[in-house]
Amino acid sequence: MRWPCPVFVPGDPGYAEEFATLNHTVEHRPRLVVGARTSSDVARAVAYACDHSLSVCVQSTGHGMSAPADGVLITTRRLDTVDVDPVRRTARLGAGTRWKDVIPRTAAHGLAPLNGSSPEVGTVGYVLGGGVGMLGRQYGYAADHVSAVEVVTADARVRGIGPEREPELFRGLLGSKGNLGVVTGIEVGLFAVTSFYGGGLYFPGERVPDLLRTYASWTRSAPEALATSILLSTYPDTEGVAPALRGRRTAHLRVAHFGSDTEAEQLLAPLRRVGPVLLDTLRRRAYTDIGSVHHEPVAPYSVCESGFFTGPLGEAELRAVLRLAGPDARDPMMVELRHHSGAYHRAPSTPNVVAGRNAHFTVFLGSPVDEEGPTATARRHTGARRLFRGVDQGTVLNFLGAGHGRDAVRAAYSDEDHRRLRALKAEFDPANVFRVNHNITPREPEEHPDHAPHP
Repeated sequence: MRWPCPVFVPGDPGYAEEFATLNHTVEHRPRLVVGARTSSDVARAVAYACDHSLSVCVQSTGHGMSAPADGVLITTRRLDTVDVDPVRRTARLGAGTRWKDVIPRTAAHGLAPLNGSSPEVGTVGYVLGGGVGMLGRQYGYAADHVSAVEVVTADARVRGIGPEREPELFRGLLGSKGNLGVVTGIEVGLFAVTSFYGGGLYFPGERVPDLLRTYASWTRSAPEALATSILLSTYPDTEGVAPALRGRRTAHLRVAHFGSDTEAEQLLAPLRRVGPVLLDTLRRRAYTDIGSVHHEPVAPYSVCESGFFTGPLGEAELRAVLRLAGPDARDPMMVELRHHSGAYHRAPSTPNVVAGRNAHFTVFLGSPVDEEGPTATARRHTGARRLFRGVDQGTVLNFLGAGHGRDAVRAAYSDEDHRRLRALKAEFDPANVFRVNHNITPREPEEHPDHAPHP
């Protein structure tokens, strides 16, 4: 077969480089790699996979994949178009775009997308998993503001869908990642935001118990214009790390306030009093500097990741955080608490399958991969998650890395939405071609769908 785009097979120059990832936890051995330039290239790759009974795996920007690719791997980073409509306040994004490609383009019009905490993250995968970012407490999940999707389904058809065109498929795509097709482009809403007051406050590890208790109480009355999270981790004693943080276990309070500087400092006063503050990077910033708030890594790494929504955190849950990442933790994990509530609790105008509608926090866990591999490490994460079972409200799919089983994926959805997705899977991907992901299996023939079949 002649391909109008780059293709690679094992042994070809550039084969491994084409799908190199930031997170090295998963090792890939695809039979064919297709460097798609257009949606037609994606459709051709899907048709080839179906003709040869192979799975389809998609990699947009190289941030990482949750399962090893063994069939056809489609890279979409060449689909990197960004088209901003300042009048409609929307942007059409190709599947290969990252937030760092989008934010400067929208900022030129005084607008901002509902991007993630890291500008390096791909836009489409992030949105399809829900999308939790700095503006979410005001506007909700990024998936709640998608107005159109272009997707290639397992029949190799390129479909343009939206709230009124194939609405059930549209609904199921938003929140199920890559289970129902290869999304080659999306149209997202933009918001009139140009700057914020933010950055970070770094506290020493010994102040973590007081900081956590103060934070859990303080967030109950935080306004929607204030987005915060706390990361508990240990910094390496190396060059490139701020001298005040080198070799220290710290609590990094991340802040983005979309209001006045004075109001922000008044709100933050109870947390500052926990002190001492090792490093203070708070200041007025242009929205194009939003990635500095979380200050996430850009170098390759090998980390097992997981995350889940929770209700309010009581004393038992705070003790669990200290057990995992506090100053006396024997084998500390990296733990992040990200404040939700606000607009996350409001239902979108067009329904989707994103969960966490009653969540007060997300808990993110990260740890180096054990010698036994990611599955063994994931079991450790499962044990850690059980400490929060009294407030656990379901898996955060965008935070779920490699090695986690079906139970973790199932916990990302309500019973109704899971049945809906299995029915959609049976309709649009009955052979489960799109299975190299956090997989949802098709409904069995004897089961009954929750919605009427498509005409």
